[in-house]
Amino acid sequence: MTDLIIKSEPDWAGAAQALVDGLNGQTTVDGRVTVLQRICDGLGEALYPGFVKLLAAAARFGDGPARVLVADALARALVTDRLPTVRLPAWGAAAFSGLPGMGGMGGGGLMTNARSVGPLEFLCIWLTRDVVGQPLEDEAFERAATLVLTLVAASPEAMRLYASKLADDADNPIEGLHNRQSRRLVRLMAEGMVANRAPADTVKAVLDAARADRDQGRWNFTPR
Repeated sequence: MTDLIIKSEPDWAGAAQALVDGLNGQTTVDGRVTVLQRICDGLGEALYPGFVKLLAAAARFGDGPARVLVADALARALVTDRLPTVRLPAWGAAAFSGLPGMGGMGGGGLMTNARSVGPLEFLCIWLTRDVVGQPLEDEAFERAATLVLTLVAASPEAMRLYASKLADDADNPIEGLHNRQSRRLVRLMAEGMVANRAPADTVKAVLDAARADRDQGRWNFTPR
């Protein structure tokens, strides 16, 4: 499992199958979190957006039991503070263009005020600012976020815990991580999850809000 390598054209269906097989081979939920972490270690510098793509593939290609297996592992990872995250620099950080392994942008810069984010909030932030060397298109956001949220929704506990995390992030912001727009998107994501809306409906509401801000010239690059 630790030998998983991201290639130029990775086999995401195969990677998702490896994830499910590894989780299924464990008898405890903590063992499954360890498998999740080891696979993420194998992603190396491509952890994000690689982890997002892996979860999306698990949702797309996995059946109901496979989705529950992954989602339950995510729930346990949230409880034990072991959810694989990426370090993003705060607004205005000197190293914003130097995230190691991010789309060939290079590394070695100072990660001033870097913050950790999980897959759903990563997508919300990426929609409002470039964090991988290329912008996130609306359609790509909608597909990826819907799949990831569908996976999380397979476990009511994962859904509850992740919604609480997102709400806490939005209501008690870490200094410099969000601008006004990304904070709004994260809050809308959490509200949709708490209301148990269909993943596609929740993601559409988030995307509609992002488009409205963009169309009305409300993109704001000041941390809030």
